[in-house]
Amino acid sequence: MNRHYFRMASITLMAVALSACASTFRSDVTSFHVATPPAGAKVVLVPIDESRQDSLEYRQYASAIQGILEQSGFVGARDDAPDYVIGFDVAVNEGREKFRTYPAGGFAGSVWWNRGYAWGGWWDPFFGGPGFGGPGFAGPGFGGTNVTARTVYRAELRVEIREPDGTMIFEATAETESRSRSLPALVPLLAEALFEDFPGANGVTRRVKIDLEGREKP
Repeated sequence: MNRHYFRMASITLMAVALSACASTFRSDVTSFHVATPPAGAKVVLVPIDESRQDSLEYRQYASAIQGILEQSGFVGARDDAPDYVIGFDVAVNEGREKFRTYPAGGFAGSVWWNRGYAWGGWWDPFFGGPGFGGPGFAGPGFGGTNVTARTVYRAELRVEIREPDGTMIFEATAETESRSRSLPALVPLLAEALFEDFPGANGVTRRVKIDLEGREKP
């Protein structure tokens, strides 16, 4: 094997990895529940933060979440008394810089991603353990490396399901890291991830992947 072979192999592997990331939405979903609403249950959506009751932005999020709920077997209560009240809240942070190295002028040893950023005192569950690490392309290396930086944002959707008397029976959080800070684009995908395999294992964080092939990517 020669340098040209290693260079082409490295470029090809990176292209495949980046292509896979671009066409897949990933979210970490954690849910807790003591009961599961039956199929056909009538529900109404409300912001958890009561000050958002009249927000046009939150009405759009509610509409997007309602569409996912209907796919999961729930029914909008409309003018009827609801069987359950579903509260929701959304958030996105100010972002952080994420660094990546790649070969410059040839096959260059290793390609690493920042896979363990300490975010506000807790480890980023999306990328795993602390520090720099994780799978890459390893070898003795030829030439140098280039380093690129990009801003990434962490977005979150929180959902609570309560009985009409206020008793909570389900709560869950879906989180993702994205280069986009657009909640209108991210909330429908977070809702889809959160209600996939509803209600999910109790007290377990699961990785949900959604194929974005043919969809508009956030």
